[in-house]
Amino acid sequence: MGVVVFDSDVLIGFVDPEDAHHTDAVAWIREATRPQTERWISAVNYSELLIGPMRRGMHEHVKAMLGGLSIATAPVDTQLAERAAVVRARTNLKLPDAYALATAIDLEHRGRTDVRLATFDKRVLKAHADLHA
Repeated sequence: MGVVVFDSDVLIGFVDPEDAHHTDAVAWIREATRPQTERWISAVNYSELLIGPMRRGMHEHVKAMLGGLSIATAPVDTQLAERAAVVRARTNLKLPDAYALATAIDLEHRGRTDVRLATFDKRVLKAHADLHA
């Protein structure tokens, strides 16, 4: 496996054992932590991930977990912002979902191969497939 880009829903499911997707999120993390796999999340999705833990005073734990999993945060520069705007305009996804997808596309354009988008949102997966058709 080459690269996994996380939508926030997978990581939210991973850190919250009460989440309906927890078991599937743990499976995603196991797959993504295989050797030779890069792990990414956009800065926008990172913010989205931290909201719930911040409300509960657990955000430092989540930040440490991400560091332990070696999940890199893709900064929002002009290029990624424009790519996310294109994704949103073409797919009508919500902006955070557009950023997850735009991050995957951006990494592909930067030469990464075998880029997978880790999300439980069928609309995001469909948009990813449609944009690659």
